[in-house]
Amino acid sequence: MKCAHCWFNEDWKEEKLTRPALTFDEYEKLAKSMPAIAFLSITGGEAFQRPDIAELCTMFRKTTRLGRYQIPTSGFRTAKIVRDAEAMLVANPQTPFRVDVSLDGVGEVHDGVRRIKGGFERAVETIKALNRLKERYGHFDVGVITTISRTNQHAIRETADLVESIHPGEWMINIARGDGRDEHAVEVDAEAYRLAHHLIDERRKRGGFRVHSGHWSAKWLSAKNAARRDIIYEIIRGERNGGGCTAGSLAGVIYSDGGVNACEMLDRPFGNLRDFDFDLVKLWQSEQAKATRRFIQASRCQCTQECFLSMSMLMSPDAWTKMAGHRLKLNG
Repeated sequence: MKCAHCWFNEDWKEEKLTRPALTFDEYEKLAKSMPAIAFLSITGGEAFQRPDIAELCTMFRKTTRLGRYQIPTSGFRTAKIVRDAEAMLVANPQTPFRVDVSLDGVGEVHDGVRRIKGGFERAVETIKALNRLKERYGHFDVGVITTISRTNQHAIRETADLVESIHPGEWMINIARGDGRDEHAVEVDAEAYRLAHHLIDERRKRGGFRVHSGHWSAKWLSAKNAARRDIIYEIIRGERNGGGCTAGSLAGVIYSDGGVNACEMLDRPFGNLRDFDFDLVKLWQSEQAKATRRFIQASRCQCTQECFLSMSMLMSPDAWTKMAGHRLKLNG
């Protein structure tokens, strides 16, 4: 797919991915260098395109202490996604796993954003199939994610209604970021984002969805998502001060060619795993990595990248207050 809002596009790849893609054996060397991984997100592109995706995830679980893992997907290849997901669930019965399916609107709105005909029907089919799989595996969770951009922000209510009709779990919202194929995709009305947040909260109040599940902290994850939406709304309205970002400290990005960055939005690479014999700990402690962490703190870096914002929230008393408030609203 060539999604309109995606910054991970052809121009970016041509400029930034300068080395061959890591092999399975090289990923295994990487895994051996890490004593533990609290949360592993295997993204893309489309991670389910890999013929060995189940084996790759299982290798990480066997090689290091893996807390939980997740794969986002376009949902286009339903049969392969469900088959691979079940293979991972069977191979790793003690490790929580989640698949998040992208759904960016109803019908032509979704297909227009994703720039592929038939993508909407495939995504809906995958969401339904994964939820049937979830009924059989207690350590499995399914999410639906909508990336709000200029292209689909007019259709928030219709998207919310659709998600409620096909998905019993939580609807998550992201916001477009970076330099996408459509340079105007990031021009999101803050009130459209707020409306989505409101609709999720209203659905929660009437018991219209199940919160995250599959592990002991799942309800806290749902509370964190709600608090994160509060914070992102403050950021896009210019009402929140920067600082305290934990990108490059508690979390990072490893690209397919072995490049390591603090986060995907900051163009200050730590280095490449191949230059450190696939020892992530050694690379993480390099002078270049230390300099980047100093820059992040000195510049009071702040963005709406949901994964890294989630990690930074762990170190923010204000965010914990918001999370606790939302957690109290959840039953149990």
